[in-house]
Amino acid sequence: MKKILNLSILVTILMAGLSVHAQSDTRVLRAHNAGNVVFQTPSSGLDSIKADDQGYVTIHYNDATWSRLATQIDSLTFAMVCDGDSTIIADSVQFDTLGMIHIVWNGNSASIVNPYPSDSINITAEGGHVTVKSQATTLNNVVYNLSGTSSDGFLLFNKLSTPVILRMDGVNLTSHGCAALNIDKNQNAIIHLVAGTTNTFADADSNADKATLYGKGSLTLQGSGSLSVTSSFANGLQGKRGVYMNNGSVDVLVTADTKKGIKTDQDFYMNGGRLQVTASGSVVIDTSADYETGYDFSYCTGIKTGDIDEASVGNIVINGGDLIVSCPATNAGGRCLSSDYDIIVNGGNTTLTTAGAGLAVGGTGTNAVDGYASTCMKADSNIYIFGGSLDARSTGLGGRGIKADGNLTVGTVGADDDQIYVYIQTSGNAVNPVSGGNHHWGGTTNDDYFKGLPKCIKIEGNIYFNSGHVGAYCAQTSGDPNGEAIESKDSLFINGGIIEANAYDDALNAANYLEINGGKLWCYSRGNDAVDCNGNTNITGGLIIVKGQEVGIDAGTDAGGRFSITGGTIICQGGNMGAWDSPNVSGYQKYLQISNVGTTGLTVKNASGDVLFMYLNTAPSGNGFIENYTDPGAKPPGGGGGPGGGGSNTLILSSPDISSGTYQYWTNSTFSGGTSWHGLYFGSTPSTSGNAQSATAR
Repeated sequence: MKKILNLSILVTILMAGLSVHAQSDTRVLRAHNAGNVVFQTPSSGLDSIKADDQGYVTIHYNDATWSRLATQIDSLTFAMVCDGDSTIIADSVQFDTLGMIHIVWNGNSASIVNPYPSDSINITAEGGHVTVKSQATTLNNVVYNLSGTSSDGFLLFNKLSTPVILRMDGVNLTSHGCAALNIDKNQNAIIHLVAGTTNTFADADSNADKATLYGKGSLTLQGSGSLSVTSSFANGLQGKRGVYMNNGSVDVLVTADTKKGIKTDQDFYMNGGRLQVTASGSVVIDTSADYETGYDFSYCTGIKTGDIDEASVGNIVINGGDLIVSCPATNAGGRCLSSDYDIIVNGGNTTLTTAGAGLAVGGTGTNAVDGYASTCMKADSNIYIFGGSLDARSTGLGGRGIKADGNLTVGTVGADDDQIYVYIQTSGNAVNPVSGGNHHWGGTTNDDYFKGLPKCIKIEGNIYFNSGHVGAYCAQTSGDPNGEAIESKDSLFINGGIIEANAYDDALNAANYLEINGGKLWCYSRGNDAVDCNGNTNITGGLIIVKGQEVGIDAGTDAGGRFSITGGTIICQGGNMGAWDSPNVSGYQKYLQISNVGTTGLTVKNASGDVLFMYLNTAPSGNGFIENYTDPGAKPPGGGGGPGGGGSNTLILSSPDISSGTYQYWTNSTFSGGTSWHGLYFGSTPSTSGNAQSATAR
């Protein structure tokens, strides 16, 4: 049963707002938590505030609602705010623009206007070096308006008792020997970028601090202005307790080896705006400690969360906005995104590129015991993609697109596929291309050496494709072994979605188990197997079109694997090792084996004359993908063709419409009308000529 909230217990109403006074025509209601304003709405549209027996507080306003647990709300306040500079973002902060502290840099000097000297806020300036000591405990979110330029300036908070708002109003600071902005206490800071302004922070000749822009608490970026952070000696932007990007345009460049563009020991959230990070430093190899292989690698990374040395884990969460992260060729082994825990993509547009070459160490060939390769996205735990677009491309030797030590989940069963677009491409060859042996990292035996094989998607745990569009293209043109497009070191489940994979090596590989229950799957291998599973394979549904230079579907039956088909529509084409492993489980779905299939149309009819298959066997060009993985725009460019017809002249066809008996087929058909997907036509009218050939269901 709902009840009116007891304001005398939960709510503190301050008609003057947040201890920072202003005069304006707009009165707003704010909800506060942990020193931050987490919700705000004009009071003119306020309807009611209610609490329920489950502990939730709900604010009803303008025919909308906002709800949180009461334990997540410290207070509700009313405030008068300025209309001029008020970027309103969900779960962000709008603030008063009068009554602020002003700090203005002018070359080697800084002027200060401080309305709160009696409230224990002390600000001093020595040249362009400004230090703030604030022991005020009653002033939350005091606004510091920062403007002006200094080639030898910095702002240091070495005492700070409450959270602050830094209103960046055209401030440009270059520091020498230290951070340009340093909040040296565990307090949260909101960085508001004033509309129409450009703000820059850089370190000039050295930096003994952790970052050019550093906070021991959390850093939240908002507003509609721009910010540029450059670091040549430390991390770029670092918030120890979290970094949250809500709005604005932010560019971060880090050039020092092993350093991070954005670093936090906890979570990074990309909620909106535009963020571009360039990490151009390189890897450093440590051989001084007792590591398993004798080598340890520290990478220059675009965005890094978590700190294993401090036993803290951090997620990377992308909810919206435009995120662009690049590791250029100078960054050997670089990682665009690296999380000590999970990476979660719920929306937005993410573009990741790496170009640095990998390296084998401890020897070459079968003597190499370790090494590294660049990676666009790396999670020590799991990766979840539930929305938005992701474009990840790696051009260096051994480059990887997506890598996780845990599981990869893409989409939700039954969801709209158009909510997710994932495109991964690698074009570099293997770091240490030695034939034979196991594809392992590390180790010391001849069968367990480092190869640095390029992979679009490499997951140590399970892969779950539930919905969305996924394209994985390894553009290598030769090599054995070489790049695999999609690989699970455990099990792979396809429950839905539209998956397209094209590789010189295996297009899709599962070490232990493969299950296909739905969705659409196209796999094409230009030099090996289209689909390869070393354990059991179970197909119950979906549309599956596969072409392999060696085998279409290698279900591992020669090694004791069981291959079962009980549903789905399957077109399978192989090469010199046959089309597939014949199903070896009783009750499997029937199939047809048709020979002499050229590059003209194939029509298959049952005894009643009903058309079962219309298929045009053509060789794909470029990546071969039909789906559009950019939004908006044309599909990504491909590279490298493939064998004519994509395999041998023998084709396997299977569907629930095939039962015992004989079927007729024509190999010289043309099709009019309808639609097609990778050569399979739907709703078309076939034109056949000449005598039909026959095939018996198996």
